[in-house]
Amino acid sequence: MTKSSTFRFKQTPAYLVAASLLMGMVSGCSSPSATAPESEPAKQTAENKPQTPVELTMAPYFLNMTDEEFDQIMIKPLKEKYPHITLKIVRDDITKLVAAGQTPDIVYSANSRFSVLQDLDIPSDLSSFVKSSKMDLAKFSSPNIDWIKELGPKGEIYGIPFALNQMALFYNKDLFDKRGVPYPKDGITWEEYVDLVKKMTYNDGGVQYRGSLPPNPEFIARVRSMSLVDAATNKALINNDAFKSVLERVHEFYQIPGMVVDGKMPPNQDSFVKDQQTAMYLNWIPDTLGFIQKAGTQLNFDLVGAPAFKDKPGVTIDPGAQMMVISKTSKNKEAAFDAIQLFTTPEVQKILNRSSRLTVLADESIRKDFLADLPLTKDKNIQGALKIKPAKMAPPNPYHVIVAGKVNAVVTNLATGAKDINTILRETQEDADKAIEQELAKKK
Repeated sequence: MTKSSTFRFKQTPAYLVAASLLMGMVSGCSSPSATAPESEPAKQTAENKPQTPVELTMAPYFLNMTDEEFDQIMIKPLKEKYPHITLKIVRDDITKLVAAGQTPDIVYSANSRFSVLQDLDIPSDLSSFVKSSKMDLAKFSSPNIDWIKELGPKGEIYGIPFALNQMALFYNKDLFDKRGVPYPKDGITWEEYVDLVKKMTYNDGGVQYRGSLPPNPEFIARVRSMSLVDAATNKALINNDAFKSVLERVHEFYQIPGMVVDGKMPPNQDSFVKDQQTAMYLNWIPDTLGFIQKAGTQLNFDLVGAPAFKDKPGVTIDPGAQMMVISKTSKNKEAAFDAIQLFTTPEVQKILNRSSRLTVLADESIRKDFLADLPLTKDKNIQGALKIKPAKMAPPNPYHVIVAGKVNAVVTNLATGAKDINTILRETQEDADKAIEQELAKKK
């Protein structure tokens, strides 16, 4: 195993970093960018000879990054640190790559999609690399690293944390001022949030304003750390009292007069960032900043921590974590681990934290500068939004994605009242179980 050495990064002007990153953050799970380190002598072997050139392939899965972001945060720093290693980004579908015998060396994935990678038999156990490199797993923040450890019941480590997301409640100060309603505050409860939504949903001169966009059922389930699939039976966990309470929470929003007009569902994020007819927007911080930047409008906004339930004060949805996985078939596992280890150094993490995604490191001296280099966040309550704690992440399951899609699709019937909640629960359970059975049949 090669050893890390200390290095410094060149400083790119903050406004240049911000401009490129904000455009890249519009995707649902966007990723960081960084500046390149200063050049240092080529890494050499014990015999004082240059190492054999290595090309690593990396495929992003359920994440979107611009070519510029990959270049700045990964490719350039890696080439400067390890001149013999070249990183090639492969954007083809991971399932097709595996089927074609072209599994990449590294998969950069949302944690929530790990089970799909596991089903494809991609992740290799990195525990020996962690041990030989003396990587301190305690440096990573919880609950992300705890969830990764749970993937290996015998101490296996199937992935290394790379970046986090963070949910927050954005609000339009002008709309609140116009209505004469006090702004949301950090520590807001779910009940207070719903009350504000009611106050800020009204019609003025034929223009329908809404207090917020209704959450989807999966969001509330994740705040509650609820599993959507029974791992022992491969049956959905939908037709029960626990999930009924989830749908009742969502239904509460659709019952507000003015939320659904003439049978039409509430609009998308443009109603907040562009049209400015929605007072609050509950969403991931980097993605929302990207939406605001892309809209190109002047939005007088601020943000607070996401609302929490009274029985779980100060706790919101899990952090939308992202991880790096090395494939079992890789012929360059050592070089791949060297690359991942570099991406988790404080030097790289500081830059991505100041410019794009929240660091995976537990170091508060780094976290305190979250998005500090983005002009759009100047004088905004970024640190207040970080005070809320993420909920425990539900165990990974290969059929979670299928069931989540089914439960999120019920909102139309829920909103229009076409079906009652008990009927929705029963039919969604049956539909989800059938979909899981079909997937299981494909494996036989």
